[in-house]
Amino acid sequence: MDYSDYLMIVVDNGSFNGSVEKIKSWANGEIEVKSEYIRYNPDKKPVHIIEYERNEAENGGIPEKEFEINNIPSDRKLVIIKNNENLGYSAGNNVGIRYAVKRSCDYTIILNNDTIIIDKTFIKKLLDPFKYDEKIFVIGPKILTPSGDYDGPYIYESFWGEFIGLTIRNQFHKLLKRKPVYIDINAILASKPVPVYKISGACMVFRSSFLKEIGYLDENVWLSCEEAIIAEKVLKRGGKIYFQPLTQIVHKKAQSPRSDKSKIGILKNHFKQRQYFLKTYRDYGLFKISIIKLMHKLRLLFESVKVKI
Repeated sequence: MDYSDYLMIVVDNGSFNGSVEKIKSWANGEIEVKSEYIRYNPDKKPVHIIEYERNEAENGGIPEKEFEINNIPSDRKLVIIKNNENLGYSAGNNVGIRYAVKRSCDYTIILNNDTIIIDKTFIKKLLDPFKYDEKIFVIGPKILTPSGDYDGPYIYESFWGEFIGLTIRNQFHKLLKRKPVYIDINAILASKPVPVYKISGACMVFRSSFLKEIGYLDENVWLSCEEAIIAEKVLKRGGKIYFQPLTQIVHKKAQSPRSDKSKIGILKNHFKQRQYFLKTYRDYGLFKISIIKLMHKLRLLFESVKVKI
C-alpha cells in the first residue's frame, strides 16, 4: 500500500480452526503467501501483532500495548481482536469499528475476509472523494468476482422493482446471460467517482463520525442487507454514497462461515434479512410484505427445482 498512516484490524469472529495461529505464523514469515494476485515480499516480515479480547478492544485497547506499536510502520503492525463466538457480519464488524473509533481513526474501511486487494493505491483512491464533499459518508470500489462478474454498485429498488425486477425480470436476465437488473452499469462505466444508491458490503469505507452517529451497523441482520440498511440511513441524513471506479478488488463471494452454504440456504437467509429491512427501513406494511414473501417462496421453489434437475 502506498498510504502511510493506517491500522490493520482483524476480528476473529469466534473461529475454531486455528485461524489466529496461522495469522501469527504468516506475521513471523513462516508461511509464504502464494497467489496470482500478489508478489510475496519476505522483507515485510515480521509483522508486529497485538491481541485483544473483545472487552479489551471495546474499551479502546490497553495503553501499554498501544505504545508498543505507535512508531511501527503501518504495513508492519496488526491488531487481532478475538470474539468468543461468531457474532455475524454486523456485530462482528462493530467490535473492530468501535476499537477504530476509540483509536480516533478518521475513516474506517470494512473489508470482507474473502477479498483480495490488487491495487497499492487502494486506500488513497477510496479516501480522495471525501475531501471534496462533506456530505459523502460512504464510498466503495469497483468489485469483481474471479469469474469477472460485478459485485455492485446497485440501483434503488422500488416496491415494484422488488416485486418484478429482482425476481421475474432478473431470472430472464440470467437465462439470457445478461447482467443482473440491480447492477448500476452507468456507475461502473464512469471515469470518475459518482453517486450511487448502494455499494457492496464486501468493501465499504466510512467517515468514522457517521458510523458513530448511527450507532454502528444494525446487529439485527446476520449476513445480508447490511449495505441496504446503510444506504437508507445515509439517505435519511441527507448524505451521499459514492462509487469509486478507479480502484478495484476481487471478491470470491459466499466464503464466510454459514450454517447452510447451499444456494437454497443462502437465499433463505437473504430473504429473511430482506423482509426485516423492508419492514424496518422502508416501512412496508402487511400487504406489501405479504406479496414480497409470496415472491420469495416462488423463487425458492424455482431454485429448488433447478437444483433437483
